[in-house]
Amino acid sequence: MALRAIHVGVGGRGVWPLKRFKERDDFASVALVDVNEQNLAAACEATGLGEDVCFADMKEAMAKVEADVVVVITPPQLHHKQCQEAVRAGKHVLVEKPFTMDLAQAREVVDEAEKAGVKVCVTQNARYSPGNVTLARMVREEVYGKPGFGQMVKYGWRPRTHHSGGQRHSYLWERGIHDLDTMRAVFNSEVVKVSGRSFNPTWSPYNHGAGAAAWLEFDNGATCGYFCTFAAPGKGGSSFRIDCEKATLEDGGKQILVTPSGSKDTEGVPVDEAPAAEVVLLDGFARYIAEGTEPPFSGRQNLRTVALVEAVGRASDEDAVIDPSAI
Repeated sequence: MALRAIHVGVGGRGVWPLKRFKERDDFASVALVDVNEQNLAAACEATGLGEDVCFADMKEAMAKVEADVVVVITPPQLHHKQCQEAVRAGKHVLVEKPFTMDLAQAREVVDEAEKAGVKVCVTQNARYSPGNVTLARMVREEVYGKPGFGQMVKYGWRPRTHHSGGQRHSYLWERGIHDLDTMRAVFNSEVVKVSGRSFNPTWSPYNHGAGAAAWLEFDNGATCGYFCTFAAPGKGGSSFRIDCEKATLEDGGKQILVTPSGSKDTEGVPVDEAPAAEVVLLDGFARYIAEGTEPPFSGRQNLRTVALVEAVGRASDEDAVIDPSAI
């Protein structure tokens, strides 16, 4: 029997679950919630649902429509309350990243979900790009030996501030949460020490932290530098490299660029065939509900990523080296 889902937030990023659910037999959209009438109208057309299951309030939707799952894709500041309401109503939850804007709130949702016997997952999709999946496998299997250190750099320009314009450490919460989650996945290890700085150039449309720089130490002994921003007005670009015992690995998009130790020649290795990230997320969420098999993006596992974002922010605010597990 398909899991019946109420979609909370059906514009923007909220569109992808509507499309994916139509392709599957294990999920079925049964109600739509949004404060924007145009979003609701478009979602009705896309799903074939009628106006009788369209709502402006999620509590009303849960009271009037039988459902098993609530999909929360709304501004992050709303996630804590909406996830909590869904869990208290006995619904499983799939929530867009960031899980919440505060680690204590995320823990609260996870603890309540476990007591209620419902599952929570977070749509951390970046870790499932073919390049990241391939790098993670190479590191995990030690194809080129153990990882020693790495560097992630991203330059971008994003003048539309969306929901994070007034948010402290805006880059970290909007984009950094994907970056840091990806590093956890690729290094196959947890961060034990963080130092870092948020920065905000004078031309930034953000109130705080349109970029971040950090140094991370993992429990497997590897380290990784980090410098990312969406306030670079010039040419954009990104790179992610990992230096292992026998080679340097870089994500080249459709291939992994491998430069063996002592060589000036770089070889392009095709990335692994991998299902679309959205498919991985929905497969894992459905299996978690049906079988109890916990995925890496469960609410409980994602607490480590939320803690890592908070750790970089605290390292900046307190001019200190932070252990994310101590937060």
